Amino acid sequence: MTLHLPTLNFISIAMLAMSAGVMTLFGITGRRVYRGFWWWVAAQWLLALGLLLHAVYDGTPTVLPIANLLLLQWPIVVLTGMRRFYARHEWRVPPKADAMLLTLAYCVWLATWGAQGTAAASVGTFAGGSFALHMYGALLLTLLPDFRSSSALKALALTEWAAAAVQGLRVVQTLAGSAALLSFEEEMVAFGMVVVGTALVMVYLGLLLTCERTETNLRVTRRKLRFLANMDTLTRVPNRRHFHELAAKAITSIDPARAAVMMFDIDHFKMINDRVGHAVGDEALRQVGRCTRDTLRELDVAGRLGGDEFAVLLPNTSVSDAMAVAARIVAKLEHRQVAPRIAPLSLSFGVVQMRANERIGEALHRADQALYEAKRQGRSRAVVASGGEEEPVFGESRRLGLTTT
Repeated sequence: MTLHLPTLNFISIAMLAMSAGVMTLFGITGRRVYRGFWWWVAAQWLLALGLLLHAVYDGTPTVLPIANLLLLQWPIVVLTGMRRFYARHEWRVPPKADAMLLTLAYCVWLATWGAQGTAAASVGTFAGGSFALHMYGALLLTLLPDFRSSSALKALALTEWAAAAVQGLRVVQTLAGSAALLSFEEEMVAFGMVVVGTALVMVYLGLLLTCERTETNLRVTRRKLRFLANMDTLTRVPNRRHFHELAAKAITSIDPARAAVMMFDIDHFKMINDRVGHAVGDEALRQVGRCTRDTLRELDVAGRLGGDEFAVLLPNTSVSDAMAVAARIVAKLEHRQVAPRIAPLSLSFGVVQMRANERIGEALHRADQALYEAKRQGRSRAVVASGGEEEPVFGESRRLGLTTT
């Protein structure tokens, strides 16, 4: 079958322009385009322009050097986009090496062409330079940390290797001379197919990389939103709503009568804010939250109810053990005073044993009554409450070893 090379060139140029147009349209209309995307688009358009100049080349000396430079640039410009897309990754080779290799490949071909040597020598040096550039780009892609997990990077590296293989075949074709494996037309068909295939694959890969990055960012955003919705960012413990959710879920799998509930707050917290400022008050809350987290077990549930009030659910814990937990929180806080001379930190606790079939809100109300009693008795202590909400009975009252002077 006789191939019409101008028609093949026209089809190749049309396919390249179509792929570049698709990427351009996506970049213009997309809600977000990541760094490096427009370098991939530029590589597509420059490649199409290079083929177009080759198609209209009629012996004008100034056209061919520009056309070949535009054909050589593709792996390096794509790699430049990859460097920006993966800007946070450590690249083994600096960006200057990309430009130096492209310049070297182009200058070697330009020198061969300018020396008015044979056409075979010119084709061979061009194919050799293109081979080196594609292999270089593929190698750097395989060294990226994301290469093993990214199907897009693997496909792009495979595309680079395929293009390098075709250029390597052209080098062999040139060296073989009269014993060439492929005719000129067959060689041009193979080259055109690889160029078109590379362009089409780049459209898919550019969109796939963008979608992969968007999906990753969405997962990170969802985790952040979930954290913000459920956690108190200052103290790093669950907020009021999430504490009630976690506590309600926890008591469904245990015997509520074997769980203790504590409510505690910082003594004279308003005075601390007034004396040394809200920044120190925030730091006090952070330290209380940290001491609470460091003291509790994995199955315990802590939460910040609001202001300086905290609550803790202690499954499989008696009130005496809960008092020991309060003492350990206090002991840790002793070493984390934020303004010991001006506004020493102390805590007051209310402790209750949950009852069978009691809801967490009811237990918290009784613990709040015990906390109020601890305040009435002089603060810096833990008080145990029993009995009902309407007639609480205050039992053990233990002074905690916080510095108050």
